[in-house]
Amino acid sequence: MKQSVAIALNAVNIQYDKEPIIEDLSFSFERGKSYTLIGPSGCGKTTLLYTIAGLNALRSGDLTFEPLDAQNHIAMVLQEYGLFPWKTVWQNIILGCLIREKSLSDEDTLNAQKIAKEIGLEAHLDKYPHQLSGGQKQRVAIARAWLLTPQIMLMDEPFSALDTITRETLQNTIITLIAKRQLTWITVTHNIEEAVFLGAEVLLMGQKGGKIVKRFENPYFGDPHLREKPEFYALCLDIRKAMQAVHDET
Repeated sequence: MKQSVAIALNAVNIQYDKEPIIEDLSFSFERGKSYTLIGPSGCGKTTLLYTIAGLNALRSGDLTFEPLDAQNHIAMVLQEYGLFPWKTVWQNIILGCLIREKSLSDEDTLNAQKIAKEIGLEAHLDKYPHQLSGGQKQRVAIARAWLLTPQIMLMDEPFSALDTITRETLQNTIITLIAKRQLTWITVTHNIEEAVFLGAEVLLMGQKGGKIVKRFENPYFGDPHLREKPEFYALCLDIRKAMQAVHDET
């Protein structure tokens, strides 16, 4: 059964300093589905993500959410973590709730403690960001976003600065979280393997205009052992060939 639409873009145009970045883009993201955006540098992936987050203004077109209040239930995980260095891990985790609700309820506190334990931060709550590894910092950012119970989760190349094993461990964490709660998840990445592992649908963007030139359905999504299977590498190869074709277009 087809899921209902969570985010709809209709003839969207975005520009920076009068230079068009996204031109006449129409696309719908289904509710409860995990998408990954991949494509050449400068093709508009991050611009699209930030537009959905409400951080970019539209030059023209429409961006709508269903339900309408979904725009108020968006959380974002950044590449550079976005942690406050003068706050502890615990204070960084609960910060979003404090900003949104002005105070922390008993339920929020219990949820934050549960999330910290699930994500492997229980022993680090009194530490400051400078005392953490890159992987631990990103876990804090994920926990902070997750505590907000968003309907839409956005991630902008969250693991690109991490070593392979740490990156794959955190990818496994994301798959576990996705299985716990149904929400629309959109991840921007330059890594094909990451795109396949984290995306129920992989969206390939073209060189210019923010166009989605090819969509890859991933029937193996959600399998924590997917990297060990030949189907994983076959899909990665298909996407790599399509990406090469996009890069060859000049």
